[in-house]
Amino acid sequence: MRVVGGEPSPLRRLVPWLTALVIMGVVFGVTIWARQQDAARRVAESRVEVAEARAVAAEASLTVIARTSQAATATAVRDSNEPEAALRRALDLVFEAYKDPTDAKLRALSDAFSPEALSFERTEAEHLISGGMHLAGGTPYQLDVLSTASNPTGDSQISTHEVWTYDEVDADNRRTRCVREESEQTYDLRRVAASWLIANITLTGSTRRTDC
Repeated sequence: MRVVGGEPSPLRRLVPWLTALVIMGVVFGVTIWARQQDAARRVAESRVEVAEARAVAAEASLTVIARTSQAATATAVRDSNEPEAALRRALDLVFEAYKDPTDAKLRALSDAFSPEALSFERTEAEHLISGGMHLAGGTPYQLDVLSTASNPTGDSQISTHEVWTYDEVDADNRRTRCVREESEQTYDLRRVAASWLIANITLTGSTRRTDC
């Protein structure tokens, strides 16, 4: 016969152990879950870093492509404008020679014009020299480029519409004549080293002259 208040039953003695096991299981489960979450976080962070690195690389690549494209465009524009710029510089020399038509100024034109092309420009200069005159120079020439074309050899051909005002004055700067000349011509430009030479000039339409 069992005395009341005696030793606890075996089930009761197991309760603390079961409780401890449950607690340990919970702790173990929480630890595993935390490690999984940390691993998942690290994987996610690694993917984000890889994605950011790829984005930076892609942006850098696009920047290089954009800069290369801009440089190529700038080079193309520069190359296409080189003959036109050379033509304008050559005509500037002509205008300066007309304002002071000396042999020295005319000889300087040989750096920009071939002998054949220079003979085209010397007509007005020789007229001024023979009459002891020069251009007043108050009205510069007007130049409109109508077209520009290049051939396989690298030479260029430019068609223009020009208006020149020949405001002729004598040695005392008294006006002797004023003529406004409007014309179209084609210039053949040949590349010589790093510069351009006007090789030929051809009138492509009638010359219109009016008094000014």
